[in-house]
This record gives sequence, C-alpha cells and structure tokens, in this order.
Amino acid sequence: MSAVTLHDLNQRYVRLTDRCRSQWTFYQLLQGLFKHLRGTVCPVELDFPPLFSRLREVGVELGHPETMRTEKSIAALNVLLDKQAKQLLDIDGEVPPSLLRRFFDRLRNQDEKVLMAIIKFYLDARPDSEDRLDKLDLLFTRMAEIPRQDGGSFAREKHEIERLVQPLLLQRQVISSTPDNEVDILLHAVADLRTELLACRSFNELVQGGSLDRFRTLKRRLGETLLHPRLLPSLLDTTVAIKNRFRELWEDEESQIMDDTNRVIELKRQLAGHPELVNQELREALETFDLAHRKYDQARQDENLRREDIAQLRRTLNLILEQFDTTLAPVAVTTPLSFSEPVSIDDAPDPVESGASGDEHVPHQIETNLPVDPLLSEYLSKIVFALELVGRDKDPAEAVRAKELATLRLEPLEVAACRRVMEGQSREGALTGQRDRLLLHAAALRVRLDEEAREIDRLHRRGSERLPDLIERATQSLQRAAEMERRFQWFIDDALYRGDTEHLEPMYRSRFRLLRAYSGLWLIHNERGGTSPF
Repeated sequence: MSAVTLHDLNQRYVRLTDRCRSQWTFYQLLQGLFKHLRGTVCPVELDFPPLFSRLREVGVELGHPETMRTEKSIAALNVLLDKQAKQLLDIDGEVPPSLLRRFFDRLRNQDEKVLMAIIKFYLDARPDSEDRLDKLDLLFTRMAEIPRQDGGSFAREKHEIERLVQPLLLQRQVISSTPDNEVDILLHAVADLRTELLACRSFNELVQGGSLDRFRTLKRRLGETLLHPRLLPSLLDTTVAIKNRFRELWEDEESQIMDDTNRVIELKRQLAGHPELVNQELREALETFDLAHRKYDQARQDENLRREDIAQLRRTLNLILEQFDTTLAPVAVTTPLSFSEPVSIDDAPDPVESGASGDEHVPHQIETNLPVDPLLSEYLSKIVFALELVGRDKDPAEAVRAKELATLRLEPLEVAACRRVMEGQSREGALTGQRDRLLLHAAALRVRLDEEAREIDRLHRRGSERLPDLIERATQSLQRAAEMERRFQWFIDDALYRGDTEHLEPMYRSRFRLLRAYSGLWLIHNERGGTSPF
C-alpha cells in the first residue's frame, strides 16, 4: 500500500470517528430537549456502544496489509451513519429553532466542544432549510459569546471568532461561490445595520424602528451564504452586540411594563366600584388588556416571549392609560398648590363666617381638592389609588400597614392629611390646609426620591445611556426637596411658638423621612456625576 493510500485511509477514518462523535452528541441533545422541554422520551432510539466497538476494530485494522478489508469496513460504517443521520434529522424537523434556543438558555455552562459537535452534525447534513440555518446561526452565536454572571454575555474578539468558525466551514467544504466584491458589499451593509441598531436608545425604538427586522431579513436572504468564511464572523460579532443591546433595553422596558400593568390592575379594581366612569372604548380596551396580559404571562412562563407579545401588551397599556387620563377626571390631580408662605392661624378666615359648611363637600370630587404638580402628579396619583383600594373604613394607623399601601411607606399623619384633602375637609387658605398639603406632597416627593435613587444605581451598574437624563431629572427632585424642607422648618417653628405639640412629633417624622430620602438621592446623584442643585 502506498503512502498516499495510507494517508487517505487514515483521513477517512478520522472523518468517520468525527461523524460518529457529532451524531452521538446530537442524539444526547435530542434526548435532553424532549425530556426537559416536552416531557417525553426522544422518538428515536439509537444504540451507539456497538458502533464505538466497531470503530475501535477498524482502528486496529488500519495497519493491516489487506487495505480492501479496511475500506469495506469504513464504507459499511458510513452507510450506517447515513441511516442514523436521516433518523436524527427527521426528529430534528419536529424541533423549531425557538425550542433549541430555550434549551440552551437553560444551560448554565455551555461546553464549546459540545457546540462544535452539534454544528458539525448540521453542516454534515447540508444546511439547506431556513430552520436549519436558523439553528446554525443560534449555535454559532452561542460559540461567539462568553456568558456573564448577570445573564448577559461578552462578545469574543473577532479574530477569536474566526479561529473557531473557519476550520469548521473549510473542513465541511461550506465555501460560498459569492464573489469577493459582493461579500464586501454585504460586510458594509452589516456594519451599517450594527451602527443603526446600537444607536437605539429605547426598546420601542429598537423593535419598531425596522433595523432589527432588516438585519433578520438579511440573514434569511443570505441562505447558505451566511456561512461564508469571511462573512460569518462579522455576522456573529454583530449578532452578539445586538443581542446584548436588546437585553439591556428590555430590562428598562420590562420594568416599565410591570409598573404600567400594576397601574392598570389597580385601576380595574377601583373602577369595579364606579362602573359609571367606564365608557365603551375603555371597557373594550380593558378586555383586550386581559387577553394580552394572559398571553404575555404565559409566554414568559414558557420562556418563549416574542416581540409581538410585548408589543401587543404595550399597545393596550398605552391605550388604557391614555383613556384613563382623559376619561376619569374624578381621580385626576388638577388644582395648583400654592407655595406661598403659610398663613397664620390668626389671619385665616373662619369657616363659619365665610359660609363654608361640612355638608357642602362632595367626598368623591377629588379633582377640585387635590393639587396639581407636574413634578409630583404621578406619585400623588399612586397615593390616591392606594388609599382608594384600602378603603375609608380603616383608620390611618391601620391603613399604612395594608398591603396596598405598605410599599409606599406612608406615615399615619400623611394618610389622614391626604384623606382630608381628598374629601374637601382641608381648606387651602387655612394653616391646617397648607400643612395637610405639605404632608401630602412630602410623601409623594419621598416616593419619587427613593425611586430615582434606585434607578440611578441600576442604570450606573449597567452603563446605560439613559443615566444622564435621569440624573438631570433627579436634580429637579433635589431642588424641590430643599424647598420643602424649609417649609417643614417654618411649620415646626410655628407649632413650637404656639405650643401646638399634638402634631409636632408626626411632623418631625415626616420631615426626617424626607431628609433621609433627600440625602440618599443627593449622595448617589453627586457620586454619579450630577451637578449640585445649589
């Protein structure tokens, strides 16, 4: 036997063992996928141990002078592997790319050798269908990224990606006939799409701007050209970068969706007691929300949340919240709050002399009693909603412990003040009325300060581009807190002067809680590069 023939025989044997290893790995993948994601056994059952034994026997035969016998053994094993590959591919046809993605999402440790073996199996089978190309794209992307502890990933250096993928493509002879000048044009198109996608500043801009769809359409239209040795590394590098950007923006959107969903759920509970406030359009929107919310929750539980599910829920949330703002005036905040110096109790008009009567107040005409404040209107509404859910039968000390109100961490005096303002029992022109409005605004501002401090810290950890905008917004909160603290001091000084000790301690509690939230936000605002508001 010639040296060339011996070399060829050895290469055929190496190729044979490689095929056997990739089929074995793919078979294990199918078993795990059907067991853990479908709760069934793999529909195909293959016996690999005898195959491994025959491979070892052929390895011993390689040095035998009778080369014809070795060639026949290799050919017979290839026929067997072809038959097994067809069985495995038939089952793989029942597995959509989304199911393969979910399986790998659940794996904490992704072995590079396992990924390469599965990729080899698909390449050996000829990636001539959209689903198979999508699966290869997914697997190559997994190989091109390094998982992080927080669930994100780092993209490998481009030269490292080339080192991993090019031997696979060349070995399997997946060499596209696409001319080099066309590949150059495609590379420029990929680079432009990458720049456009990474410039998106919000989740809605990313998914609705069209660039994401164009990138996916480009990969679909490429077909097997996707596997061109020059093109694939750039596509993988771009895919990992976009995937990380998608995840980063989705964290912001998911948090906002949760907040808005909770607002709508609270709104539904409140409207159950006031059906006269619901028009036909709002009723239909609430029904659509129920369907979209169930679909969204189910998709999250199935780990198969799609852009369409998110977009549908977002549309219904926006529609309901817009309807609420324009339709439900009784819970809106509309009358301005004066920040002039408090009026002394001696100068305040007497309720009897001015003709005011407690019987003239309408408890549910909240729009004429609550102050409007662009800075705090959202947080004032949160407090009002929570108090409406708690009900009016609970005293303030009991109400602050109710689950609907506990997250806002209000003081009993603040609850009592809010109720008096809501029910029209606290006149703005009187000292007590201004004190009630100060307590109400202090509670709303405190909620805002705490929320902004948490959000600044979260965005800083992620290096989000939204951080400067939030820091600028927080500057306004700090300015208002400083002004409000001075008003607290005025009321406390006035109470001490008049010997009014009944409300002194609760006022101190509300003031100190505001100062704690104020100092917490100021420290993190200053540390993250915010300009001092003073």
